[in-house]
Amino acid sequence: MSARGSGFCARCGARLRLSTQSDVVTCGGCGKTHALEEAFGAGERELSCGAKEFKFHHGVEARYPNGTKVGAGEEVTRERATVDEKCPKCKHKGLNFYTMQLRSADEGQTVFYECPKCNHTFSQNN
Repeated sequence: MSARGSGFCARCGARLRLSTQSDVVTCGGCGKTHALEEAFGAGERELSCGAKEFKFHHGVEARYPNGTKVGAGEEVTRERATVDEKCPKCKHKGLNFYTMQLRSADEGQTVFYECPKCNHTFSQNN
């Protein structure tokens, strides 16, 4: 059972999502309808979403008043470290690499390698 104004469905516990300016909210999990004030409490509410969700729901790209796309900006270029290993595809010596922690914190990082000559990419779990 959910608390009054919690934003969760009283029947199934799913998170309720505001999608329109309406007085009722329908649960996407079980279909139960809730009064807006009962589901989210009294007060002002603001509908917001990211640029991707806006395009998905409305079929158009979100833009600022000056016409530029929301989320458009300079592409981030990353400096990559290099290692003197051979590319398994083209045998070029010298690979760019970077690491990411994709597994649990007590396990090693994943190393991603990229060949600057043929753009072959591969990874290795450490």
